[in-house]
Amino acid sequence: MTKSRGSSASSGTRRATRPRRAVPAAIVDVCRNTTPDLPAHDATRRLFVETARHHRVSPLAHVLLREAEPELAAELKPDRDRAMATHLSASITLDAIDRLLDGLRWATFKGPILSEHAHPAPGLRLYNDIDVLVSPRELRAATTRLAEAGWTVADYRDMLRNAATPGEMHWVSPSGILIDLHWSMINMASTRRQFSVPTDEILDRRISTDLGLSSTWALNHTDALVHVCLHAALTGAHRMLLILDADQLARKTTDWDAVVTRAHDWGAETAVAIVLARASALLNTPLPDRLDRELGVSAGLRVVTNAVDRLAPVPALRSSTSVARLMARSARPGSGGTLSAVGAKGMRGVAERLGKGQRRTQPAGREPADDEALEAYLRAVETHAGVSP
Repeated sequence: MTKSRGSSASSGTRRATRPRRAVPAAIVDVCRNTTPDLPAHDATRRLFVETARHHRVSPLAHVLLREAEPELAAELKPDRDRAMATHLSASITLDAIDRLLDGLRWATFKGPILSEHAHPAPGLRLYNDIDVLVSPRELRAATTRLAEAGWTVADYRDMLRNAATPGEMHWVSPSGILIDLHWSMINMASTRRQFSVPTDEILDRRISTDLGLSSTWALNHTDALVHVCLHAALTGAHRMLLILDADQLARKTTDWDAVVTRAHDWGAETAVAIVLARASALLNTPLPDRLDRELGVSAGLRVVTNAVDRLAPVPALRSSTSVARLMARSARPGSGGTLSAVGAKGMRGVAERLGKGQRRTQPAGREPADDEALEAYLRAVETHAGVSP
């Protein structure tokens, strides 16, 4: 077992003399559920607070610092309070959704489930909304029930009438809670075409799990881990919270053969390999020795990903622009496809930076979605699913 950073006097001395290096190490400590060892340096402490918030682990940092660094912990207390309030509201809302969608197949994933079942401080994982998955065949019935219960669509007309039908829409409860109502686990049509993540099969495997004082429908463990890795990769795997999610689920995994099979079925093997490799390197996540080989990761791709992670270590990031994010977002089925996507995305990024001075125009006068836009969206989803309204 690797010794926790900051556990020796020499480590503390290095941190005091190199404050900017102290912060990434402290963020890793937080994600390892270890009290971080920060030098008595105001600038470093301010940077730590900023970085903990960027990586969305500030509530966990608050908990770990309460006794050792009460003043620093106090700065992060509002983050802890927000996480608690969000999770309480989500638990109540999901109980209401369970009643509204009774008889339909649905499941929640990410935020509330990870907060309660895959976080070092249960209930204190930061998230902003609730993700709910329904079958595309039952999306119309789900939206009808939400509307009849006083929920409102939060999308604009142009979003629902998008020719590249999004995999989710957004609803707001009467109490103001936002949910992302998915019929697909992948939102963008262009990305969805590159993977095979079948909604109905996922819902066939759903499980009932405790949440707050009640229970809710959730993804089974294998689906949850593979999706967490795929979602993390597609968003860049550039925040430590995403790496921590994968770490916590991986530690509870007993059937790695099922994980490998599901990753191959979805075309998510490279995404799983990239994210779990970062978790292993940063958080000592225990993984099977043959995992890379079974996922089909080539030696060439692993050389590239390791070099990228050394060049742009995730804990040191404080912005969304990095080569580490580019690498993860390029994850595609197969090592060759991933390396090709890295090159294409890199060239596109250069072009965007060169054209930075050209202002992009936003659609003027965007209108809230109306019944016509909602109907157009539902018909598009039903066409995709091969069903009639």
